[in-house]
Amino acid sequence: MLTSTLPELIKPIKLARQGLILKGTIPLEQMKRLTADAFASDGIVDVDAAFIKDGEGYPLLQGIVKTCVQLQCQRCLQGVDVKLEVELTLAFVTKESRLEQVPSIYEAILLDSEEISLVKLLEDELILLLPIMAYHDNCEAYQYRTDEELKAEKEGDLKPENPFDVLKQLKSNK
Repeated sequence: MLTSTLPELIKPIKLARQGLILKGTIPLEQMKRLTADAFASDGIVDVDAAFIKDGEGYPLLQGIVKTCVQLQCQRCLQGVDVKLEVELTLAFVTKESRLEQVPSIYEAILLDSEEISLVKLLEDELILLLPIMAYHDNCEAYQYRTDEELKAEKEGDLKPENPFDVLKQLKSNK
């Protein structure tokens, strides 16, 4: 059983033969693609997974990966915490011809070599969970203002425009 900080590179087929359990954390800052649009890259990714072999002999990685990423709210432009949790059921194959034979209940991963980056593998799965747009449940939209409006607001000269002023002018012309 591996605990605490998890390794960068793993050998999934060998680990499945051994029945290794992965339980630990990965610093979020190691996942550069996941945190590229985030407000901060501090935090951790919790991993609770096991390498096993199924009844047909496929090496599997099964478990849960959790983290929290702070993204920009698209309404108010402030930070919003987005919790990501994925249940993994990955089957590893070494030949492209075996990809189609993997049962549909597993997500097939083609290995180019004996080793694979655990960080990149888990990062790919978490990226797929990112929302298209992050936003708070309750927040006010950011109010965009021109430089003139900001200057007038500072000086206290800003008066709200009345949409009926145009009608008032038309009425007085008659």
